[in-house]
Amino acid sequence: MRRKPSRLQIWRNRLVTSRAATSWRNFWHETNFPMAIGLFFACAGVTYLWWRLDPQDLSNLWPEMGGMTLDVFFILIVFALFEHRRGKRQDIARQREVIDDYKRWDHPEAHLRIAGAIRRLNRLGEFALDMAGARLTKFEFAHSGIQSIEGSTFFDGRWGEKFGDSTVKMTEVSFDHLNCRKVIFAPYNPLAGLGDLAGIFAHLVDCSFMDSDLSDAKFNGAKLQWSEIPPETHVEFFDNDDGSSGCGQVSYGPFWHANLQGTSFKGCQFKNADFRDAENILDADFTSAKGLEDAFFDSDEIRAAVLAQAGGGTGT
Repeated sequence: MRRKPSRLQIWRNRLVTSRAATSWRNFWHETNFPMAIGLFFACAGVTYLWWRLDPQDLSNLWPEMGGMTLDVFFILIVFALFEHRRGKRQDIARQREVIDDYKRWDHPEAHLRIAGAIRRLNRLGEFALDMAGARLTKFEFAHSGIQSIEGSTFFDGRWGEKFGDSTVKMTEVSFDHLNCRKVIFAPYNPLAGLGDLAGIFAHLVDCSFMDSDLSDAKFNGAKLQWSEIPPETHVEFFDNDDGSSGCGQVSYGPFWHANLQGTSFKGCQFKNADFRDAENILDADFTSAKGLEDAFFDSDEIRAAVLAQAGGGTGT
């Protein structure tokens, strides 16, 4: 089992991948800001050097050199800040429009366009996506170069709308190695009060979350199902030629090394679920979840704790 990162490593990783750090790196590399800063200090240095070599009243020196220094500061630096902000907002709006145009079209071409738009948003420091109404099949976020969808929303809780269906259906979608912190896959089931007659508004089939960060994510009222019954073990034992025995991992569960700290599965419907090797599973919320009787866990103690929590809820 891999070693958990220290608090310092967690803090450092979050700082490096933070929205502010990403925005600053993009601003530094995509504008003339570095040259403007250099020119500003060059002008200021020339002004100071001139004054040191030929001391004179500042009222004579400032109108020329000082005025030029201020021009550089306000025109090349301050204006660059506002212009970059305006251009960034326009780029973000365009990429969000691309996602909105193609997210309901479950086709490889649409997947390529969506992936490209998400990558560009990530480079702009935007990670929260509006994926309400998405239809995705065999889509891989990490394989498409996407690192984070933190704060995104899939089913947004709206139903019965005349235009813009917000229900979500995802089949064989890979969220592996992805930052899914605070992602809302489903906030609740609007018709949960109808019991077994309630419809499914967020349906995830054969999806994978291996090595993903699902901390504080919400699957409330969603249906998560896998087509095949999980194997009894993910480890295969074998005998070596020298008579010794060994073992090796031959398969992985969908939540292998997924961080479930604060993840909410309230009112979820599970089928053929496998939570083996999931991290912080006892810190997840399984209140009123169904279908966990046949699920696989790392130990009987974890199974008992999860089932006790699922059976003690009153609804979503």
